Amino acid sequence: MTRKDIRNITKSLFESKARRNLELVEIHEDSPYVINAVVEIPKGCTAKYEYNPDLDTFQLDRCLPDSMHYPCSYGFVPSTMGEDDDPLDVLIYDSVPLDRGTIVQCNVIGALDMEDSHGRDWKILGVPVYRGKEFWSLKDIDPMFLKIADMFFKHYKDLEAQKKVTVRGWIDKKQALKIVDECCERFRPIDTLEEFLSKTSDS
Repeated sequence: MTRKDIRNITKSLFESKARRNLELVEIHEDSPYVINAVVEIPKGCTAKYEYNPDLDTFQLDRCLPDSMHYPCSYGFVPSTMGEDDDPLDVLIYDSVPLDRGTIVQCNVIGALDMEDSHGRDWKILGVPVYRGKEFWSLKDIDPMFLKIADMFFKHYKDLEAQKKVTVRGWIDKKQALKIVDECCERFRPIDTLEEFLSKTSDS
């Protein structure tokens, strides 16, 4: 069973195996304007952690050079699937580091247009809803943060052989909302065990 198969099983089917999966947390009721974000990497961290749905835990992927650290807390949007078949990535704009494994409700502000060896790799920019009406668009975000984040993702894989990253800059809220909608639509949960067995036999 592949990681993609596991993500496509509904919560009820997965819980029948007495296991959990944060990638299957439900889409926020106000999506695409508000998203649920699962934190994988706290702000300021130099280690890259990724959620492992098979083990329902976070594991170390790699460590960045000491001079590089994540400019904000980083994670994924559950119940979405990007063009690379992984959950949609999210940058959480806040003044403090957020603990790994925390679910944060965020207002969608914009997105960073990226591409890597696996294809298009959007990074949605979200602001925790507790910040209220302080942030509504990219114009409300510190311009220095936008430059730092852009530069970070251009170079955070520089020391990894054969891993190329292209960063095309920030896109506005309207476009980001469309991306969230598309990634929610691309994630199609399976409703019945019969449907799941049929799909896995076909593949």
